[in-house]
Amino acid sequence: MFENKLIKDIHCSRYVASYVRSGGSLSSREAWRFKGWLKSLVINGENLSDDEVRYIYNYGTNGKLELEENAERFLASSTIK
Repeated sequence: MFENKLIKDIHCSRYVASYVRSGGSLSSREAWRFKGWLKSLVINGENLSDDEVRYIYNYGTNGKLELEENAERFLASSTIK
């Protein structure tokens, strides 16, 4: 179970949403880029630790299979304007 815990006073979901909303991808092919961005952050004068980077990455990339399959079907068939 993943908790949206605070890391350096910022919720994990904020790291993930900020990266994705800025055009980043959480696909397995792009994992290195997301992790690299996390490692480059300096918050309150500190970098994220390897454990913090790992936790945020796992938080952002471990969906629920049933929900992912449903989202894929929705996106493939959606014609929302």
